[in-house]
Amino acid sequence: MKRLFTCLKVIVFYLLTLVFFVGASAITKQTSSPDLFSIILASILTFILVYGFVRNDKDSLSKNGLGIDQKTPMHFVSGFCIGIIMVLIMTLIVSNFSGVSFIRSQTFNPSILAVYIPLFLFVAFREELVFRTYILWRLKANNGPLIAMVIVTAIFIAEHLLSGYSAANAFIGSGLGAILFGFATLRTGNIALSAGIHFAWNLTHWFFGFKDNTGLFTESVLRGTAQQAAIIAFIGYTVAMIIGICAVYIFFIPRKNKHI
Repeated sequence: MKRLFTCLKVIVFYLLTLVFFVGASAITKQTSSPDLFSIILASILTFILVYGFVRNDKDSLSKNGLGIDQKTPMHFVSGFCIGIIMVLIMTLIVSNFSGVSFIRSQTFNPSILAVYIPLFLFVAFREELVFRTYILWRLKANNGPLIAMVIVTAIFIAEHLLSGYSAANAFIGSGLGAILFGFATLRTGNIALSAGIHFAWNLTHWFFGFKDNTGLFTESVLRGTAQQAAIIAFIGYTVAMIIGICAVYIFFIPRKNKHI
């Protein structure tokens, strides 16, 4: 009964995060930067939700991936560096093994960094709060780290499928990302490392034009090579994610008897 009750609380928590996400979008749709203000509000509401559920369980934030100590800033910065390196590796693979080249955008306005940097920061923060705090740690306590990772990854994939992602992008893209971020959180006991990786990945990915060619560079695909380029991109993405997982495993030693 205790396990069932925990699962029900996890489901309620997740559904409420969706309600807050949709509600934040509705509240901020008339603002000057609706995407940015929406994700900031959703992040704040999600943090409050995490705090409420943790307090209701008579638990602490530090046991749910939100503890702050002297290693927290270092973990975030380290994650940011790992995320940048991962995107650079993917970009090198794509540019060297497919008909894709990256051309400096002639319309890029540096002032949009004031929007996109906090946007990608809070996108990462909100997703880490949803998937790598209360849900992950409650499922870990209930079912062990492996089952917790499988369930959270499945939910992460499902959310991206419902958001309009293709099956390949959801299962390979979001799935590998969920494994990396979940492993980083369980390994260190905190979302700082995973949030740093997530933030850097999204920001650098955008910078190189992988997100609708709105960054400093734009992708140019040689005519007739689009299918090959897509396959190479998936290979590059997979290689980058595996390198990220290996980096977390090698450079971050878990605390004894606490994490994996």
